[in-house]
Amino acid sequence: MYSFSEKVVLITGASRGIGAALAKAMAAEGANLCLVARDADSLRNIAYDVRRHYANDVMPRACDIRDAHRVEQLIKDCVQRFGRLDMIINNAAVLGLMAPIHEYSPEQWNSTIATNLHGAFYVSHYALRHMKQQNPAGGRIVFVSSSVGRTLRAGWGAYAVSKYAVEALMQLIALEGEQTGVIACSINPGGAATAMRRLAYPNEDPSTLPTPEQVAHGFLNILRLPDKALNGRGFNVRDYLGGPS
Repeated sequence: MYSFSEKVVLITGASRGIGAALAKAMAAEGANLCLVARDADSLRNIAYDVRRHYANDVMPRACDIRDAHRVEQLIKDCVQRFGRLDMIINNAAVLGLMAPIHEYSPEQWNSTIATNLHGAFYVSHYALRHMKQQNPAGGRIVFVSSSVGRTLRAGWGAYAVSKYAVEALMQLIALEGEQTGVIACSINPGGAATAMRRLAYPNEDPSTLPTPEQVAHGFLNILRLPDKALNGRGFNVRDYLGGPS
């Protein structure tokens, strides 16, 4: 089984929700963290909590992942700080406008695609450049997916399209893993009691959903699997809340 102890893990969208829960769960397993988000204050609070409870090395970095140059510097700084990069979790995403395609403005469309798809590409692209030099150790690139990124649903607009494209990006990285030594997978958290879920389903009772902490537990159960069991596969957290199978 894969061990997180002493691994260097970069998590985007780490200032709240599933990203923040993943940061704490990874830290509890002994990982060192690079935590990324646009909200610098919330990010500092998460980093403080991690250091206080787990005494891990944590590098919080406010960064807009839509900016390729800033992402390139982010990855360089992370590798310089820790000496390596073992895993990235592309968690940052925005819901955007939930409406039929004909109601989208180009600006609304581009804003969602820029964060959910381009941002995930930039982080993966620059991380890959470093990870492939770590052969044979390589690295892991994890994409947080969505059920609407696997089965499109009317009215989910750019969010659904971006997540569908992210699944394709994951598959390409996985196929190229033989040359790079880097594996890739996607994980669908399913419905969870998060702010994004409340935007999508305002009338839903959040107490009926798994908490971000429970979802993070499912992520770890999946990511404990060996590389060959992960590469190119799409997982659902709900199947792993009790443990790996």
